[in-house]
Amino acid sequence: MRVTFLGTSSLDYPSPRGRWLPLAQELVAQGHTVNMALLHHRYDQLAVARRHQLHAGVAVQYVAQMHVYGPIGQRRYFGPLTLLRVALLAALGLARAAIRLGGDALHVCKPQPINGLAGVLAARALGCPLYVDCDDYEGGGNRFGAAWQQRLVQLCEDRLPAQAAAVTVNTRFLQRRCVGLGVPAARVMYVPNGIAADRIATPDSRKVAALNAALGLGAAPVVAYVGTLSQTTHNVGLLLEAFALVAQRVPMARLLLVGDGEDRVALEQQAHRLGISARTLFAGGVAPAAVPIFLALANCSVDPVADDAVAAARSPLKIVESLASGVPVVTGNVGDRAEVLGESAGILVRPGDARALADGIAALLADRSLQTRLAAGARARAEAYRWDRLAPMWAQVYA
Repeated sequence: MRVTFLGTSSLDYPSPRGRWLPLAQELVAQGHTVNMALLHHRYDQLAVARRHQLHAGVAVQYVAQMHVYGPIGQRRYFGPLTLLRVALLAALGLARAAIRLGGDALHVCKPQPINGLAGVLAARALGCPLYVDCDDYEGGGNRFGAAWQQRLVQLCEDRLPAQAAAVTVNTRFLQRRCVGLGVPAARVMYVPNGIAADRIATPDSRKVAALNAALGLGAAPVVAYVGTLSQTTHNVGLLLEAFALVAQRVPMARLLLVGDGEDRVALEQQAHRLGISARTLFAGGVAPAAVPIFLALANCSVDPVADDAVAAARSPLKIVESLASGVPVVTGNVGDRAEVLGESAGILVRPGDARALADGIAALLADRSLQTRLAAGARARAEAYRWDRLAPMWAQVYA
């Protein structure tokens, strides 16, 4: 099987790096041929030689500019007319790349306007089936510059899955949503987010000790968050509110925020208002290979969520990363989180409630035996979410 993935962002962004690339690599390991046609956040600055890359057998081609300019945390948004021009050029670039690459199937990574249009055009030109992967619900809660942009994304999320030969999804919420949109249940394949098998391991203790010393953590209990620093889509403000309550009970505790995002400054200001600046470390973005070392510093990790459709639609990579590192997770009981954690890998609390989140974190920090038991359970749960075990499920959609 020869498959081409069409994505709207670069490998510096979470979904291409954490979902589609590892899936593609596992498909290649199973004998398939997979190409990825992507957009880049700084296409004009990307050297021609870097526009064609090879990642463990997966050929990655950058063909045009993303709909935003710059990496996470430094993004610049285009004005309406410029955005329209950039989007059209990107759609044409992706369509041309897909036609040039050919193949037996095209898989649109997120049902969005740019790659959706490209996928439809290319599939018709090639006479091959079009597949769609839904990995979140952006029309329901993402940040948009204008109402028309949100309506256009919603239109694609509502219409494109029904036109596809089949749909892959990473949550039960999106599975039900696609069926509700008229996609036959037999054409919807559930494939949650996962982790590479070699990431389920204990990192080098010397590197962990060196990082601990560099951050000045000492023997302090550490609560970690790994992900985008966003109030809109990732509820990091809720975590800060909860940690302010935790700090009252466990004064030695430290909050370690790993990642970057547009709301970093606002969150730093919120931490100051809450009086927890001295206990909160904003580590910034780190290389994916460094994430397990940062997680190894933590007594628990947190996935702060509201009780809404956006949270229910998301399969957080931060959770499976934490499981693979043997770090218990505290999160809200919404979407698939109870299914992923089971009864042995973390603590579920009422979503959207800072006090409930604080209670869960404090309970875990106060009980060393509970930490040990849940840490072992976390690593055991990670085995079910290995990409090499999930990829065959994904491949079934092409059968």
